[in-house]
Amino acid sequence: MKAKQNGVPVDYLLFNTHEFQIPNVHEINICLVRAMADLIGIPLKVLHLEPGREHEVLSRLICQLNIGVVTVGNINVMDQLEWYEKLCKDSGAALYAPLWAGAGSSSLSALMDLIKSGVKAMIFSVKKPALSEEFLGRIIDPVLARDLARLIDPCGEGGEYHTLVLDAPIMSGRLSIGECSTIEFGDRLMLEVKKFRVEAKND
Repeated sequence: MKAKQNGVPVDYLLFNTHEFQIPNVHEINICLVRAMADLIGIPLKVLHLEPGREHEVLSRLICQLNIGVVTVGNINVMDQLEWYEKLCKDSGAALYAPLWAGAGSSSLSALMDLIKSGVKAMIFSVKKPALSEEFLGRIIDPVLARDLARLIDPCGEGGEYHTLVLDAPIMSGRLSIGECSTIEFGDRLMLEVKKFRVEAKND
């Protein structure tokens, strides 16, 4: 969203799948990811990354699609940013990180800006003991953002939680979650959506 606001064209959305021991909550709820991409109106590319070949496979895709700019949402984890910097350098693309605030910096202001912009994100996964089950299913608002900041990195940059966006200004409709179940993998608690619907925006 920040890229489009700043005039940086976005031709594709990229979703990576992995072979982790603990499933990724976004893979579990890939139906929501696809629905969100449809509402944004940008083609979604789903790419499976084998262990040890992540750089190679992503670099090949960047070259195949003739991508000139790769936009990432990294905020304050230097290792992640450096990995993407190397990927882009090796692939002949520029890296755009509009949310980057500096290594180790607080991500609270970035989260507050996101909330103010109209993004509604729901917590779908938490990592114990950093966060408890009571955080699952909550929409992040200013009160919750400040509560999170007292416990962890407020944007969950350390993997303490993950979200899915249900509504945003760039989406033509909103997602409404119906039936879902809680599943547990090791220290992770996740929501698996069984039913959801797309609602029109009347406001």
